Amino acid sequence: MEDKLLEKEELQTLKDFRIKEENIILSFGQLAYQRVQLDEQEDDLLDFKKKFDKERSEFASTLTTKY
Repeated sequence: MEDKLLEKEELQTLKDFRIKEENIILSFGQLAYQRVQLDEQEDDLLDFKKKFDKERSEFASTLTTKY
């Protein structure tokens, strides 16, 4: 049986596919990381909002009691 070798262009095409796939995988990893960061930011913002709501409510109660 005769060994057949890939042509130069075919090898380059395979390398290009590998590079594109690696870029896709990397992009998915970056996207997952960004989602984690956004989730953390959302949690921080919700905590800040809860504190804000509490402070506003306490201030309103103070004004209601005073006036």
